[in-house]
Amino acid sequence: MKDNFTEENFIELADFFTAFSDTTRLKILFELLESEKTVTEICDNTDFSQSAASHQLSKLRILKLVKVRKQGKFAYYSLDDEHIEHIIETALEHFEEL
Repeated sequence: MKDNFTEENFIELADFFTAFSDTTRLKILFELLESEKTVTEICDNTDFSQSAASHQLSKLRILKLVKVRKQGKFAYYSLDDEHIEHIIETALEHFEEL
């Protein structure tokens, strides 16, 4: 895979990792490690405004870090797949070793 990596792939990968450089987005990702949540639940647990949480969730969706499931008038956010969970857990393990 590394041999076929193009400049565009590097740009996309850098964009992907920018999601982890913002504390608001990191806190949202940590919330979603536990379980899927609505924007209201995320706001209740983090003290973010609804607009701030929605804005960051939109960015995380674009980067395919989170996905949304709509049920009735509610939108439930969760991590996009188990790879995202592994990336966060690996980063935490590394951080604990520092």
